[in-house]
Amino acid sequence: MKHVLGLLLVVVLASRVVGGGEPPSERWYVLLMDGHRAGWMVERERAEGGRVISENESRMTLRRNATEMSISIRTRFVETERGEPIEMWSETVFGGAPTEERARFGPDGITVTRTQNGVDQTRTVPLPEGRWLPPAAAARYVAERLAAGADRIVVRSIDPASGIDPVTTTRSGFEDATVEVLGRSVPAKKCASESSAYPGVTSTEYLDPKGQLLKSEVMIGAWKMTILAADKPLALSPLDAPELMRSVFVEPDRKINNPFGLERCVLVVSVSGGRLPDLPSTGSQRVERLNDRAARLVRDLKADPVEEPGPVDVAAMTSSTLMLTCDDLRVRALAREAAAGAPADKASRAESLRRFVHRYIRSKDLSVGFASAAEVARTRRGDCTEHAVLLAALLRAEGIPSRVVSGLIYAPRFAGERDIFAYHMWAQAYLDRGDGPAWVDLDATLPDSMPITATHVALAVSGLPDSDRINALVELAPLMGRLRIHVEATE
Repeated sequence: MKHVLGLLLVVVLASRVVGGGEPPSERWYVLLMDGHRAGWMVERERAEGGRVISENESRMTLRRNATEMSISIRTRFVETERGEPIEMWSETVFGGAPTEERARFGPDGITVTRTQNGVDQTRTVPLPEGRWLPPAAAARYVAERLAAGADRIVVRSIDPASGIDPVTTTRSGFEDATVEVLGRSVPAKKCASESSAYPGVTSTEYLDPKGQLLKSEVMIGAWKMTILAADKPLALSPLDAPELMRSVFVEPDRKINNPFGLERCVLVVSVSGGRLPDLPSTGSQRVERLNDRAARLVRDLKADPVEEPGPVDVAAMTSSTLMLTCDDLRVRALAREAAAGAPADKASRAESLRRFVHRYIRSKDLSVGFASAAEVARTRRGDCTEHAVLLAALLRAEGIPSRVVSGLIYAPRFAGERDIFAYHMWAQAYLDRGDGPAWVDLDATLPDSMPITATHVALAVSGLPDSDRINALVELAPLMGRLRIHVEATE
């Protein structure tokens, strides 16, 4: 279910616009989810000693059944008045320990330091290729192009919350409009906005003559996310946190009997409108596209794992990332403990790690955000997401390539509902079972006798690299609230 929250985080990041007004300035916004007051955002810009400092803070509170969870993002970017980057900083709190990232721009590269659980990781990376602008300079450029009557504005910039890779934002289709802000109608320029970081997600923006955001609307599946200009008292007024777990359960057309005893399950997955994204044939799941809106999924637990096309980047799938912290001392110690006494072959060790994670996470609750493996290793708390990232990190610590799978699982009973498919996450290990290597599904939320079920539906896979730990989730955006499942056969 953390996939949903991650997508909302993506939308907040993609929708942030630092205006082109003269500093100092402060702009407040209300964040709405299907009309519910889900949070607030504030943007600040000031000039100080020949530098321009752009700051942003956003907070959202959502409910997963009866459990509330908050997402907090703070960023700062410092640049010269001429638009030359100096440094940037971000802090993200996603229901767990904060993650900080600091970057210092130099003539030959960027020194990046990430801090999580009190541990610093520092590296130096090359400067981005091509031309790009820091936030304040990018906002001035948008304002200038808007004043010049441009019908298409393209700007490449860096947002501290998204990392050091520049993102291209394209605004097009400008037309005159009015928008309700603080109880009055104000003139605006309406446009469509798209970000290269989140393909397929298009928002509608309303900008004032200086390019400052007045309103932004975007659909995430069946939900509408709105960012609306407000004053500080209105932005900070009491919230009405929306419930976003039960609303995305998928009710199949018929009940599945004995779901944990099945060896084979055939489902037809479709969307109520638009195009169904390509779903992966992976592990014991094979996918046959039927038409633009539907595909047949066959999960056969007795069949050999699917041989996926293309080479596997073993180095990338065994490296430590911000989420899969396999080089963390505590994670490495747990990997040694979990593998102690296990047979030497990697398949047996992988299964030992899966069973270890199932026992190790003691508090299985919904209150934890998208926590890293290092955090889970210390707190021993979380739901399916934490089981998946800890298992994937332990696998990498043992030299076994791993990744995570985002998808669905059939639940006879869950969160007060019966016979539904709920969003889920599990791990995969790249194993050679005698006839060549393939990705094998391993779900650490399941008991010892059951590494996977025939009702697992894989929708997307990701190695959760630092540059794509949130973007990978955006593939699920078109599906939220729009999926349909027909149970064709079970054995």
